[in-house]
Amino acid sequence: MPSRPNMVFVHVDQLHHEVLSAYGCPDVQTPNMDRIAAEGYSFMESHATMPMCSPARASWFTGRMSKEHGCIINGFPILPDLPDLGQWLRKHGYDAVYTGKWHVTGRKVAESFDILVAGSSHGELGDSDVARSAVAFLQNRKSDKPFFLSAGFLNPHDCCFAFTDKANGAKYGFAEQIPDQLPSLSPDFEDIGGRDWSEQDWRYYRYAYFRMVEMVDREVGRIYDAVRRSPFADNTLFIFCADHGDGLGHHGHVAKGRLDEWAWRVSTIVSWPGVVQAGVRDHDHLVTGVDIPATVCDYAEMPLLPKMTFARSWRPLLEGKETEWRDHVIGETSRPTALAVRTADYKTIFDYDQPTRLYNITKDPLEMKDLAEDPAMKEVLAEHHRLAREFIQKAEIQPEPENPQLLHGKNLYPEYIELYARLTKEEVTA
Repeated sequence: MPSRPNMVFVHVDQLHHEVLSAYGCPDVQTPNMDRIAAEGYSFMESHATMPMCSPARASWFTGRMSKEHGCIINGFPILPDLPDLGQWLRKHGYDAVYTGKWHVTGRKVAESFDILVAGSSHGELGDSDVARSAVAFLQNRKSDKPFFLSAGFLNPHDCCFAFTDKANGAKYGFAEQIPDQLPSLSPDFEDIGGRDWSEQDWRYYRYAYFRMVEMVDREVGRIYDAVRRSPFADNTLFIFCADHGDGLGHHGHVAKGRLDEWAWRVSTIVSWPGVVQAGVRDHDHLVTGVDIPATVCDYAEMPLLPKMTFARSWRPLLEGKETEWRDHVIGETSRPTALAVRTADYKTIFDYDQPTRLYNITKDPLEMKDLAEDPAMKEVLAEHHRLAREFIQKAEIQPEPENPQLLHGKNLYPEYIELYARLTKEEVTA
């Protein structure tokens, strides 16, 4: 196997983890993502460090959990002295190239990467430019120096722009003309969010979202085709991922930010024909966003970035080698402020101001039955509390800054500091 491979990291925004036709979604056609899945290794239990744009992306590029790099919600900057993956790759002999959405608050992408196309715009306007610039780079690359190309697409995040107070007033508001094409709602649907939406509105949201997935699928395919047809095809690792999911009406939610499965789990596929196992659907290994820079560092034959405490390289899994693996992952969020522990079968969400929730994800993937008060789950709850406490004690959690940034006039730091203080105690109740 050639050493020091090229690497292409393609990421999309707000993709629900099951919304690929290859994974059985009947309402969408994603031939390009399906091809990547057929030729690559799908992590079916992949999770964002935080299901929100900037915190999740900052974890991709620093290798640290959200409370460690300082970006605890969109708009909060990462710590200025943290090296990022682009800077680290350059330091260790790679060309680092970027196109499209960056959204790592507090760090200009030009400080870390050579830029092909800046900004993100709306997906329908900007995503084609992102794809074309990446393809042009691959087609015109002459240097023998290894490269890392990161391409950030915005769709299907455009669902956030298309829908405001009510779907009937949305840009794509022609639901009444296509009633037979509107997808059904999920079995867990319950309109509890206070939205003034009819059932048709909710179904139309899903319809429009699926079309945006198909739009970005075409652009992802342009880059993947260019990689596989390029002179670098035999020596290029391809990573595809989303920063977080989307509610899609599950439990009456849209968008992101929560530690429910629809937001926290993400689609993640890695491909390198002849090196990475093809056609694998891995339901056994729990992986998370900080693993991406660990995997990049492994293949680039360079040390990990500083203090990547929780990251693991996927390389032995991708190549079918025996390795010990973690038995849980941790997720964090700041709106609402909560911490989640996920093990093979169970997930517990410890919330700042709501009751603790516990689900058997294997038997109840839609999280319809809360088991936190079930006496039979006492040991599971205690074990998850122990794992949460262990994480808090091991993580380098950033203290409240002298001048904390406010979100809608509210300082979020006291909430998570209080939650984490509570979780460090020896006992926790539902």
